[in-house]
Amino acid sequence: MEAPSSAPLRLAPAKRTRSRLVGIVASWVLLSLTAGLLGGKLLFSPSPTAPPLYRQLTFRRGSIRSARFAPDGQTILYSASWQGTPTDVFTARPEAPEARSMGLSHTQLVSVSSNSEMAVLLNSKAIGTWVSMGTLARAPLVGGAPREVLEQVQWADWSPDGNNLAVVRDYGGRNRLEFPIGKSLYETGGWIGHPRFSPKGDWIAFLDHPVQGDDRGSVALVDKAGHRKTLSTEWYTIQGLAWSGDGHEIWFTASKSGVDRTLYAVTLDGKERMVLRLPGALMLFDIFHDGRVLMMRASWRRELVGIIEGENGQRDLSWLDYSYPAEVSRNGKILLFDEEGGGGALAYSKSGGLTYAVYLRKTDGSPAVLLGEGGAVSLSPDGKWVVAQTQDSPSQLKLLPTGAGEAKDLTKDNINHSWAHWFPDGERILFSGNEPGKGVKLYVYELASGHNQPITPEGVNGTAFVISPDSRLVAAIGPDQKGYLYPVAGGQAQLIAGLSPGEQPISFSPDSRSLYIYQPGELPARVDLLDLQSGRRKLWKQLMPSDPAGVETIGPILITPDGKTCVFGYHRMLADLYLVEGLR
Repeated sequence: MEAPSSAPLRLAPAKRTRSRLVGIVASWVLLSLTAGLLGGKLLFSPSPTAPPLYRQLTFRRGSIRSARFAPDGQTILYSASWQGTPTDVFTARPEAPEARSMGLSHTQLVSVSSNSEMAVLLNSKAIGTWVSMGTLARAPLVGGAPREVLEQVQWADWSPDGNNLAVVRDYGGRNRLEFPIGKSLYETGGWIGHPRFSPKGDWIAFLDHPVQGDDRGSVALVDKAGHRKTLSTEWYTIQGLAWSGDGHEIWFTASKSGVDRTLYAVTLDGKERMVLRLPGALMLFDIFHDGRVLMMRASWRRELVGIIEGENGQRDLSWLDYSYPAEVSRNGKILLFDEEGGGGALAYSKSGGLTYAVYLRKTDGSPAVLLGEGGAVSLSPDGKWVVAQTQDSPSQLKLLPTGAGEAKDLTKDNINHSWAHWFPDGERILFSGNEPGKGVKLYVYELASGHNQPITPEGVNGTAFVISPDSRLVAAIGPDQKGYLYPVAGGQAQLIAGLSPGEQPISFSPDSRSLYIYQPGELPARVDLLDLQSGRRKLWKQLMPSDPAGVETIGPILITPDGKTCVFGYHRMLADLYLVEGLR
């Protein structure tokens, strides 16, 4: 009875020993296979991509407008304004920290040809936050006087053979891209920026912005026959564009919220990808055929200054990072503005869309009050309502209460709305906008009926117009860039005597007989009071922030009718230029 029971006891240790041996062998086999796989991966896998190499090219305090590679790929040309001096053209090389001025004061570089010739804008003046205008000229890189080509040009780019130029300019009340000069390829009631020829010369890429004065938009292409297509989605801000070295992609700098732009690429069939993200606002200027990149990293801000009745000096009324003034109340005590940068986007971060934030603030410096989402446009005479602009396409107008109440839609149509002002009676609104494929007009909108009536021809300036205190006239800039008084009730427009080309109205005097006017792009900004009967003018004030470094434009300027309170905005850019290698 014991023998059968004792046999398993002797056999069990031998069975466990064999199992342990099998386990050990299996473990060694697994370890060997793992080691082999890791060794093979290390031997045959590509090495990690090296990080990009950054070489800083500028070291002074100020703003940079443009930069391009010369044909040799080693010389770099750029336009900058340092410590508040006028924009100049400089040459630099990566191995030398000191740049050389080319002696072209008030001149902006726009393109460099394959034939070593520059295209520049002489007497360049900012006509808005994002756009400058001047006389297009050709200038050799080796030096010599520029030769003038065309007046009132905003952008230009050489064709790949270096023989002809594509240009962007206002024509017939619309912004248009031309190639060759005089042949329209694309026109818009908004604005066109950063045109660049493809390496083969068969396409021109550009940034298409649907609303005047706003830099949201998308990447678009047009061929020499005028066939256009949109490549990218719409971006909250989009500035800077260049073709990749192989011509297969278009690179651009943009953001879905805030002003800190990121470098992206889009293929010709619309596939987007991110190339580079860094803290700060990036702007792409140029890409050499070997893939090296010229790019700016900047701090962009919009700031507000108030000159308040009874106070000495200037009061800083800025709130967050990008404060844009819309309107000041008639008594000078309330300021309407919006935040269009990262701060404004954070106020409505949960919405996930393209958005600004509307604020109201007392000019005594009290904290600002957030009213709602959108772009601030106009404050009602009784101070109870604000007209705001939506960020839809087409952009619409809505009403926001300044106290208790609900927001209301004001317009629902196919017009792309730009700007607006309340009439003194509070029952009508004057707004600017353009229908698809047309230029901007001014419309009188009746709140009670919802009916609107155009009072100007197509092609007026959509951001520079004011209503007289007696509600009879509107001062605006016509399609020919001249100033006119348009009767609100209809009839023949009257040319504004004494208003120089490029000057814009700010507000009427209380008796409707004079206009406060200024020339955008001048630093400091000179504000004159223009007598509408005689055409004579006298200086009212010169406006300039106490720190001029990086200040590119002054405006909008808001003045109460009695001239006792003034609020003005200005755009400040402090930037550094970089040469970047190794981006993929």
